[in-house]
Amino acid sequence: MRQRLAYLGCSFGTGVFSAFNNFTLTLWLAAFTDSYLLLGLLGNSRAFVGALVSPAVGNWSDRIWLGWLGRRRPFILAGAVLAGLGMALTPLVGTSLGPAIVIILLYTAWYNVADDIHQALLVDVVSERGRNRLAARSVVVHFSGQVAILLLGFAAWSESVPAWAFAFTGAVLTAGALVTVLGVRETNLTPQPPPHCDGEGENLLPSPSQGRGAGGEGYPGWLSFPRAALVFGLVYFCYWSGVNAVMPLVSVYTQHILGASVGEAQLLPALLLVSTTVLALPMGWLGDRYGRKRVMTAGYAIMGLCGLAGLVITTKEQGAIVFLLAGVGNAASMVLTIPLLAELVPAHRIGTATGLLAASGSVAAPFASLVAGALSDLYGPRAIFGLMAVMIALALLLMSFVQHPAPKTP
Repeated sequence: MRQRLAYLGCSFGTGVFSAFNNFTLTLWLAAFTDSYLLLGLLGNSRAFVGALVSPAVGNWSDRIWLGWLGRRRPFILAGAVLAGLGMALTPLVGTSLGPAIVIILLYTAWYNVADDIHQALLVDVVSERGRNRLAARSVVVHFSGQVAILLLGFAAWSESVPAWAFAFTGAVLTAGALVTVLGVRETNLTPQPPPHCDGEGENLLPSPSQGRGAGGEGYPGWLSFPRAALVFGLVYFCYWSGVNAVMPLVSVYTQHILGASVGEAQLLPALLLVSTTVLALPMGWLGDRYGRKRVMTAGYAIMGLCGLAGLVITTKEQGAIVFLLAGVGNAASMVLTIPLLAELVPAHRIGTATGLLAASGSVAAPFASLVAGALSDLYGPRAIFGLMAVMIALALLLMSFVQHPAPKTP
């Protein structure tokens, strides 16, 4: 129980950081540019550089063991400290658009390292039966952090975003990571499979020319991952392309389309986060009861409907309803993604698999931001919801090709 509570420390820190970066940063950046394209690219917790960093770091975390720090926690600690420092320095260094872009891309990459490896750590902390519950609790704490920082923003920086807000956000991320790093004790007991095999002894890549990793273990290339896991990566790309089309510009959307103030532009997305937080634990139970894939698919469908609704609503009150409903679908995705991924890949490769999934999201984020920003510059910010609906429809189509693993025989 103590280890599980410690695991949640980083969940809170990443929640605070993520909400500030996704919803508040764009309001600060608006002083430098009125381009929706640039605002969408910069106000996102995923950067294209993560497409290279996340798989490499995930694979590295599968192979090393640094004494009492274990395999995952060194990356969580380094990523959180450097991301927190970069966030704190942003208003000091980013006095014009050019320097702001550089430091935002740098600290975002380090944040991705901490967040991705923290998710992989979940598989090391609990057994398969407990993953839905811990993932649900992690989402509750993560989104509680998001709600907390947005409520603070609504109360304390309702007219403009002060410099101390950046330092506060960076400090909370670092403190949360320290709770996890100091409180979790990893065990180096992951079974080592034969070369070219998955965790069940199934041959994945028969070529004898594959290299070996640390300890003489064979590490086949990413193409050797089970087909369902690769398809799930495409699902993840499409889904997060849709979500990331909306997320960085949703605060601007609420201002320009729904007539919200700066404070209200932070409060309205907080309704989505509240809904996600409240429904996270029920989604974990539903995943146990009806299957992770089935519940995630239903959640995706709800998010797609919210995308369609965003094309037609005109008032803050209607926006509040859409945000609350979107939290239902968001909870399903946030809780069940890593537990479902852990069903599709061998346990000893979860770091690499999580990194590859994160890389998919890191490509999706700038892709979505570029397209959504360009469309918004041409047609206004409502266009972000049209792109969201299309991409989530593709995710739903691809999800039907993710074959649920057959039950393991004793």
